Amino acid sequence: MNKSLNKKVSQIIQQRNLHSIMNNTKWTELISSIIQEMPFPPAFVIKYLTSETKPSIDMMACHYYGDWTGENFPSVEYYFNIEWMKVQPRYYKHRGKLVSPEIVDGSKEFEAILDKCHIPYEIDNEVYCIYGYK
Repeated sequence: MNKSLNKKVSQIIQQRNLHSIMNNTKWTELISSIIQEMPFPPAFVIKYLTSETKPSIDMMACHYYGDWTGENFPSVEYYFNIEWMKVQPRYYKHRGKLVSPEIVDGSKEFEAILDKCHIPYEIDNEVYCIYGYK
């Protein structure tokens, strides 16, 4: 683990008086459950404590899946840097040029996973927010 990153995160937590909501076990359980139980991997964005800018993605028009096991998701030794994660458990399934896309909704499955894993969350405009720190 990068010691300078760990020190920087600790300073930010102390300066902003943040409290940990998630830990490595909860993040790992969440990811594992999503991979095993969701009908599709939902799109997500992550805000890191050390990032100055908030990620900006139009979560309401998801035409893609989330990469929960690849390079877009941090490895376990960097979970401590996740301030929050926003997840959109629905997407537009393309059906052709002349036909409107089908909305595939996995909200019920996603909420069941969050409840099973005892992960607190907030919902705003059908987008789920999971806080690493608050």
